[in-house]
Amino acid sequence: MKKQYLSGLVFLFFCLGKLSAQTFVNPIPIPYLIDKDTVLLRVDVMQHNFNPNGTDSLNTMITTYAFNHGDSTSNTYLGPSIAWNYGHQVHTEVKNNLPVPTTTHWHGAHVPVHTDGGPHQLIDTNSTWKIDFEIKDKSATMWYHPHAMGTTYEHVQMGLSGMIYVEDPPNAIDDPTLVAIHNTIPHDYGVDDFPIIIQTKMFERDSSGTIQIKAKGGYKKDYQYLVNGVMNPYLEVPANMVRFRILNGDAKFSFNLGTSDKNLNPETFQFIATDAGYTDTSYAMNQVLIPPGARTEWLLDLRGRAGDTIYLSNFVSSIPNGVIGNAATTSNYATDATILKIIVAPNTLPSSPIASFPIALHPLETPAYYSYTKRRTKQFTGTHGAGFLIDNTPMDMMVVNDTIMLDSTEVWTIENNTSVAHPWHIHDIHFFVTEILDSFNIAIDPATLPNVFSGPLDDVLILPGWKLSYVATFNDFGTAIAADSTYMYHCHILPHEDKGMMGQFVVWNGLTLGLKQTTKLAQNTKLFPNPTSNELYLEGKSDKNSQIRLFDLQGKLLKSQELEPFDGTTSIPLHNLDRGLILVEWTTEKGTFINKVLLR
Repeated sequence: MKKQYLSGLVFLFFCLGKLSAQTFVNPIPIPYLIDKDTVLLRVDVMQHNFNPNGTDSLNTMITTYAFNHGDSTSNTYLGPSIAWNYGHQVHTEVKNNLPVPTTTHWHGAHVPVHTDGGPHQLIDTNSTWKIDFEIKDKSATMWYHPHAMGTTYEHVQMGLSGMIYVEDPPNAIDDPTLVAIHNTIPHDYGVDDFPIIIQTKMFERDSSGTIQIKAKGGYKKDYQYLVNGVMNPYLEVPANMVRFRILNGDAKFSFNLGTSDKNLNPETFQFIATDAGYTDTSYAMNQVLIPPGARTEWLLDLRGRAGDTIYLSNFVSSIPNGVIGNAATTSNYATDATILKIIVAPNTLPSSPIASFPIALHPLETPAYYSYTKRRTKQFTGTHGAGFLIDNTPMDMMVVNDTIMLDSTEVWTIENNTSVAHPWHIHDIHFFVTEILDSFNIAIDPATLPNVFSGPLDDVLILPGWKLSYVATFNDFGTAIAADSTYMYHCHILPHEDKGMMGQFVVWNGLTLGLKQTTKLAQNTKLFPNPTSNELYLEGKSDKNSQIRLFDLQGKLLKSQELEPFDGTTSIPLHNLDRGLILVEWTTEKGTFINKVLLR
């Protein structure tokens, strides 16, 4: 009878009570730090205890995925933290020991497209991905996680995530302001500078009664909060200035985080950094809304508070409508709750040099933009039932959705036409928010916005009805226009991403070469007439099959046509194309020719 009972409960969920009643019994693990220019990661199947000091059924070993380094098997969940140093050349290898393919994406990093770790850089089982790149980012908290098509949610839920610390430049010649910041704020990893990875997890029993992670299909309730991979967590910190680097590593939920006493009375912390670097100054805050994939950095001034206890808390009641993670989106399961106990121990460190707040940090390096700066608009569309998309277009790995010219600055506007808030994440670059229009198309006063908009970002929550604009520069890592040379942009709610709420763009290095006619192919190729209407002629020679592709200036592929071998002139029909400037790309065995053509 007992066996039949367990077999029938394939989805037996463990609701262990509201977190406000929990006992904090598990010290949070601090992942070991890799501080070298050669990083040898393995993706392993492991066994992990999420509640090692608990008294319930979750004090048991559960199958997980984890990253390990070298010969180590000490990580049973998540992965080691990785320190990157500005200007260093890094060699990285990722060995996939999973029974299925995966990828490893460096979220927030400005790296060449073929080292980005997106869906095109798939690592087959028992294979190793080897890459080299220079660290071009300065002073930021980033992270790494899988990014394979259709399985990102599952692999993150199983445990594959880790922190990246981009260290402050050590020499004033690189950036004297960053050196000064480094000498002022805490930076001793695991001593006064702590990685805090917050997630939720739901557990179920399989047909044999074994407890497992619910890694497929979403959930709205009966989940547990995890910090660095354990439930009911606590952390001992010195009675000094302490730095928290907080990652929302959850697959779906936003968290409205702050510090408080045990009764959820807020305390003030100092907000000092967003995704991609420092804010211009420190900001006194009580809470900050952090969407999936985003990072923030805080300072807690705990001098003279030895013996005190404070808490990291999720203030759910202040989460806006439409944001997944509030009460309405969790069947009223989510409530204001303490999620990490912080025990202030006696101080054994030199006292912080910070005398008072605010402190000056790094001037914002917002790119200059003008009335003629290239602008693009992306729209969130869809519903819960039908699914969500960008520009009403499902992700297709063989389609280049946008082509961006190398060395260009652009302003993008993201319009949220759905009833759900979506975190927008773009690979390759960091951006600065320039304007937000609300659902009534009225500009929101920047002074009233949370300070999370006051720094460089790669992940931003866009509320229903908002039109959020940002500026970014695409200044290197140009490639040809090809589907396998694309960076991603997508919603970082991972079930939305997996179901197609994603697109891809190329930073194109070929336009200038084509226009300057610097190749032999260009010298012997003509497109005429230009301007034209419904017919274009290509004059040239190709001994093998070649390909013509037509793009608009947004990078959208308008037409693709294969050409048989020819010597002389061949025609390209242009019927049913919108009038305006297009880009014509001819690819042969001898190279690629690119030119502009005006349709009128």
